[in-house]
Amino acid sequence: MRRLGTWTPDRRLGGGGYAEAFLCHGPAAPDGAALKVFIDPTHVNTFEREIAALMLVDGGGGTPRLLDHGRDDGGRLCIVTELAPGVRLDRRLRDAGPLPAAVLPAMVRQILATLAVAHDRELLHKDIKASNLLMDGERFVLIDWGVSEPFGDGRAETIRAKQDVVAPECYYGRHGPATDFYALGWLIVHAATAAQPYRFDAIHDPDYRVVAHCLERAELPPTLPAEWRPLVANWIGKRPENRLIGYDLDLLLASAAGARCDEGAIDWRNVGRNTGFLRQAAEVGVPWAQHELGQRALQAGARAQAFYWLERAAEAGYARAACRLALAALADGERSRAWLADAARAGNAEACYRLARRLLAEGKAQDAAALLKTAAKQGHRKAQHHYAFCIEAADPAAAEAWHRAAAERGLDAAQVRVADKAGA
Repeated sequence: MRRLGTWTPDRRLGGGGYAEAFLCHGPAAPDGAALKVFIDPTHVNTFEREIAALMLVDGGGGTPRLLDHGRDDGGRLCIVTELAPGVRLDRRLRDAGPLPAAVLPAMVRQILATLAVAHDRELLHKDIKASNLLMDGERFVLIDWGVSEPFGDGRAETIRAKQDVVAPECYYGRHGPATDFYALGWLIVHAATAAQPYRFDAIHDPDYRVVAHCLERAELPPTLPAEWRPLVANWIGKRPENRLIGYDLDLLLASAAGARCDEGAIDWRNVGRNTGFLRQAAEVGVPWAQHELGQRALQAGARAQAFYWLERAAEAGYARAACRLALAALADGERSRAWLADAARAGNAEACYRLARRLLAEGKAQDAAALLKTAAKQGHRKAQHHYAFCIEAADPAAAEAWHRAAAERGLDAAQVRVADKAGA
């Protein structure tokens, strides 16, 4: 991996679960830049995903431009961007209350400008919330592209963001442009009223998030201005195909008057009643909840219950559940192989890797290499290491690059291999 240039950290600007941000100075930005330092040096997938997003957006819509990236002298993953002035919106709301009504349109227009650029390049932000927005007067800048993803084929089963603004379709393993508008709808509520989505201020159980987003009937705060209510109600609807997609605020507000609003099926008083939050979502067919219940049942040793929920999720096309079933049913070779093949066809990296290992043991090297390559490109470190061995004779340089990629992600065997190669 490339080395970071010369940057001198100054004061700390903030931080979250996986990174910290600092004001820094360097030859390319003597007046200051923003330095993001990843806490875990093996979080290369998140690092590379954010770098790719910043390169793709390239400052469009007011997004800070990428200035530098790489490992510093201490081996830490670092990203340097232009310094955006302002304070985090969540802190502004906490300290001073809701935004003035005259400022709210400016915020939404600037986010729409950023989304217009990102969506035109088939990129989703997937984490639009107040803590990822910097406010400086009436200027707003959307930051932190660490969980962003390309549109792809619409399949996306991994939920990386904090679940306060995760759209319902994500729990079904899907995403698209409407996903960002769902989060934007709730951001407007937060900015205009200082209220969190649903009852997240009062109910802190993480399992409540899935049933709220997928099933609960949303109630807009009475203090949300009337002119915003139709558009917000449409954007926080459960069905992505019915959300208005557009980047001109005036047209969106005009269109919202007759737009469909998909309310949830359950009144908040009945959410989690009798069954608990997660089981309630699982029983109505939310694959993410079914998969999670299955995982917990396996950990508790309740295999029959685990297989019931995992099979329901797998039947709905949820590849992670099919892969988990395959690993849990190793003794049943035929069934395990079928589930693994289903998950691999859907592009699940772990399934591709596991099936490839079986194919290698059967002497089917060419088929195995294709699956390992698919998983390796998704950042699966074991697949990267094994794929390197598959192509070593034909392309030694590419093989070494894959070994290094696995080593960067913390795979011990790859690190030993790279170290031995360097010392030879």
